[in-house]
Amino acid sequence: MAKVIENQQDSDALSLSTRPDIPLGSHPVETEDYQIPTNEILKVFAAVTRWIKLRVTGATIYGRPRLGKTWMVKFLEKNLSKELEVNLPIHHIVSLHSKIAKEEEFLETLLSDMGHDFAFTGKTSVKRNRLIAFLYQQGNANRYRIVLLFIDEAQCLEELHYEWLIDYYNKLDKLNITLILILVGQEQLNGQQLVFSHGHADQIIQRFMIEEHKFVGIRTLEDIKVCLKCYDELSEYPAGSGWSFTRYYFPEAFAAGERLQNFSKEIFEIFTTLRQKYNLKGVFEIPMKHMTMAIKIVLLDYGKNSSKPQHWISKKNWVDSILKTNYIISEQRKNPNSVKQKRECP
Repeated sequence: MAKVIENQQDSDALSLSTRPDIPLGSHPVETEDYQIPTNEILKVFAAVTRWIKLRVTGATIYGRPRLGKTWMVKFLEKNLSKELEVNLPIHHIVSLHSKIAKEEEFLETLLSDMGHDFAFTGKTSVKRNRLIAFLYQQGNANRYRIVLLFIDEAQCLEELHYEWLIDYYNKLDKLNITLILILVGQEQLNGQQLVFSHGHADQIIQRFMIEEHKFVGIRTLEDIKVCLKCYDELSEYPAGSGWSFTRYYFPEAFAAGERLQNFSKEIFEIFTTLRQKYNLKGVFEIPMKHMTMAIKIVLLDYGKNSSKPQHWISKKNWVDSILKTNYIISEQRKNPNSVKQKRECP
């Protein structure tokens, strides 16, 4: 028995000796500069990959706030090119809003969010030509001859904005470049299709709302397990080090075979119990923001870098961490029996 303990101690010592030396505050868990493929994100990933291969020129992805849509876009930006085996130009447009009434400002926003060096130089016609030339250059450089735009908070777009986008689409189409728009937004985005059809704006639907996907949060035990498994196995920092996020924060426990994914059932039960205790109605759904925040709190408050590190995590630690994410308060504010409130567009 003594020999076994000695070997375990040697193993733990070796594990700690090879642990990466990462400055405090710079690990991806702390900076939140990482993406993990939840079940729902993988579904969207498959759908968007299919849309690109079929050259579907536009689609909507909609869902309530905080479910992880922005997290999803970041994952797609990083992984679509690898999946398609082509250096696909992808732009994430985040600054468009309903108060843009002039095409010049619209063009400036697009160019700026795309990282163009001369977004604010020249007249409207010059900026328009600059945008088309920029997108043509990028589209012409890949064998798909496609440029992909994710437009965030797309429920804020007005009919006039879509008319400008159709003009850019048509100009690029004449150059044999396909502009694909993925409109990402809240649930109001789904209703815009009906509004446009009643307003005889079918050209918008036929160009940019051909397909749709309702984005949902974490709903099942399996969803939770997939999420946690990413921290155990699919995450790594620094790159090539072999140190997953779980291993870095709990090296001894990880060496002993402990994994976050083993808490999947307990976490599902904690959320279920909390919903019952606070009389939360509606579909069981954990927004990605609250799930990743609970995991972050567990890793930082109880892991190796904390002021009072623990060997491993307890169920009580999970309960405390989930409550600290303000999940209950957030769900209480969402009254499923009331008229859905539209968040103000920026």
